[in-house]
Amino acid sequence: MGFFNNYLQINHRIIKFTQYYLLKMGIYTKRKFHIKLFVNKFLVITILSFSCAPVFAQNKIDSLQNLLKVETDLLRKSQLMNELATEIKSKKLPLSIDYAKQANQIAETNGFKKEIGTSCSTLGLLYSYTTLLDSAVYWNKKAINYLLPTNDSFEISKNYNRLGVNYILKSDYENALKYLLPATTWSNTAKIKANAFNNLGMISKKNGNYAKAIQYYFSALKNYELCNTPVSQATTFSNLGSLYIQKKDYKRAVEMYNQAYKIAITINDSESLGQAFNGLGLTTNRLGNPKKGLEYFKQSAAIFKNLGLKNEYAQQLINIADLNGEIGKYKEAEIGYFDAEKIFILSNDSLNLSAVYNNLGDLFFKQNLLKKAASFFEKSYKYSSGFNDVNYKRLIVKNLSSIYQKLGQDKKALEYRIIYEEMYDKMVNVAEIEKIVELNHAYDSNKKEHQIIQKNEQITALQSSRKSVYIIIGILCFVVFFVLILYRSRLRKHQLLEENIQSIDRQIESLKIENSDLKTKLIETEQELKNLAIKYSKDKEKLPETHTNLSKREYEVLLFMAEGLSDKEIADKIFVSVTTVRTHIRRIYDKLLVKNRTEAISLLSRFQLLVDAA
Repeated sequence: MGFFNNYLQINHRIIKFTQYYLLKMGIYTKRKFHIKLFVNKFLVITILSFSCAPVFAQNKIDSLQNLLKVETDLLRKSQLMNELATEIKSKKLPLSIDYAKQANQIAETNGFKKEIGTSCSTLGLLYSYTTLLDSAVYWNKKAINYLLPTNDSFEISKNYNRLGVNYILKSDYENALKYLLPATTWSNTAKIKANAFNNLGMISKKNGNYAKAIQYYFSALKNYELCNTPVSQATTFSNLGSLYIQKKDYKRAVEMYNQAYKIAITINDSESLGQAFNGLGLTTNRLGNPKKGLEYFKQSAAIFKNLGLKNEYAQQLINIADLNGEIGKYKEAEIGYFDAEKIFILSNDSLNLSAVYNNLGDLFFKQNLLKKAASFFEKSYKYSSGFNDVNYKRLIVKNLSSIYQKLGQDKKALEYRIIYEEMYDKMVNVAEIEKIVELNHAYDSNKKEHQIIQKNEQITALQSSRKSVYIIIGILCFVVFFVLILYRSRLRKHQLLEENIQSIDRQIESLKIENSDLKTKLIETEQELKNLAIKYSKDKEKLPETHTNLSKREYEVLLFMAEGLSDKEIADKIFVSVTTVRTHIRRIYDKLLVKNRTEAISLLSRFQLLVDAA
């Protein structure tokens, strides 16, 4: 019965696929009986094929191994080894790598350039299945060098795409872009183009270039449609939805998620449907309909739970809890967070555990349950050791210091206050070290340039000695004279270098003094901001949902604007450029839906623009 039920499910899914593509081609009619008859026949053949597939695969491997034993032609032997390496990669990866290396060695020894490129390409693919990504990069680069003269666009585009993916895995997005762009131009297959455009979209999104990311994702969509991969189309529509959320274009985001939903329903793909529901939940909530958003999150959670995708299920539990917390259903929110906590504990996911505990701390803080809030913020801080986001940690520490101060535990409040200030000190020290490193780098570069000039001059002198005897006498006199000048020049340069070293030492000492002054100014600015925050935070209304809360930095800029400071004065206060200040001001206007300073300052006097401003 279990086999029969599986057969019926497969039958139903293939009928859906067939109807979907016939509709796309405009040739589907209501005579569904013929489609079902065709699918049933197709399934019988497919089941028989799959049952025999392992046998055929093993026979092919045995056949290749037997041919390899008797083959004497080195070119053919290299090709057989490469083919065998590809066949056995999923079963015996180390042996597969060994065969590919032997194929490469034979090809290089005998100068079979195309086979060198093919074996290097295979080795790049095989190493990408291991943790040795540097080896994969090495072989893919080598493959491209040998394949480019052959103009084999399929193999060349594959290697460019693999290099891009390997650099993404190494978090080196600059090099990933460098290789993914040629993959799109060299590729003559829609699938490789689509995957390359999709990866380019992901990188552009990470770099904050949303317009470029949208362009790449739409290019990926066109190519996914050409190669008939609706699951990838649905995922790409969901990616576009998340981009439009970043741009705060929620209506456009809803359109993208609805497209993903339609495809997921048509092909009956549960995971794509879960992603679409998640996106619709986020957008409908942002558009002011939290109840509908909650329904979407619950549907998404149910799908991920049924699929056994625990991490995705836990993320939906957090979304549901966040929404319950926003609408005042604190008990339901608490249960949701604790359910998510259980999943993350089992998977030993410290980063997500930190986020859950931070949300629980916020939840209990809203209810004025300060002791509970403190205990969960403590846990969040403990698990945040893996985070590189210093601002995230500083926010937790700031909350703990504030809560312990309210609880009258001044000692603990002071401890966390000191940690908070140490984080500032570290940031300042890092900036100072970077400046010193830059100075040393400039000094080393200058020194190397002088060495290169000297070597070039020596080479020129040696080449001139090849002239005739009569000319040599004159040249020797010239060389002696030149050496004397060069010696004096070198003495002068040495003196200049000594002066440069002394100058750099003075600059380093100056930087240390400036660091102390900077620290004092930072403390003064922080105190001034505290006073301004107190001044502008009394008797405030909650910010309407149509507006967006400001970040801490944007709030600080607005406080200084309210005091009548110019852009230049604000930049001096917070140690950034005037351009950065103007960017913050533009974002303030966008978030508060105002056109000028007067309107923004008016909202500051009336509303609570920062969540933790109080």
